Amino acid sequence: MTEQATNSGRWHVWLMIAMLAGVIVAGFLMFPKTEEQRNSLLSRLGTTNHGEFVLPPVPMANLELMDTDQSSWRLADQKTKWRMVIAGAGSCVEQCREMLYLTRQIHISLGKYSRRFERLYLSLGEDLVQETSEYIKLNHPFLKVLKADKHIFEAMLKETNAPLQVPGDGGTIRAYLVDQKGLIMMSYSLANEGNKIIEDIEHLMKYSPQ
Repeated sequence: MTEQATNSGRWHVWLMIAMLAGVIVAGFLMFPKTEEQRNSLLSRLGTTNHGEFVLPPVPMANLELMDTDQSSWRLADQKTKWRMVIAGAGSCVEQCREMLYLTRQIHISLGKYSRRFERLYLSLGEDLVQETSEYIKLNHPFLKVLKADKHIFEAMLKETNAPLQVPGDGGTIRAYLVDQKGLIMMSYSLANEGNKIIEDIEHLMKYSPQ
């Protein structure tokens, strides 16, 4: 009986080792090797996200943009940060101003994480009109204003589940969360509550390297 019990115990030990090895191998195979795979895995497994995952994530690190001085501006050349990109037009009214206000309050509320976050306003296809330029300078002095080619930006998002929408064209304005690698990974509208967006951003920042 003692020998049988010993053999049974050994089989249990080997079975546990085999199961543990299987879990390790499966974990290794599932571990995302790229930022795109990581974001895709997060969307499948679920997080505290209240926004909509952009699938597939879209890289904008090398998108050619122009700043207000008409100088070239590329995300890849900037400091590593999380960014909220508000896609708008030369004139920013109503929905657009609501989104600027919402994202400003989010930035302020991030507290210790605020230095790792930046807001960008993309004027798609046109320069800011004077009224909008003055409004932004007065109410959003830390907002980075850039000009982008509307058709290129639209094409980038066309095959995703969060295509570009601009209020001036009858769409609903969106704000896109861009990760530290320059990937557009989440999308928000005015239907999203500010405190819920903050939860998303803080959760992501907590587990990001910088």
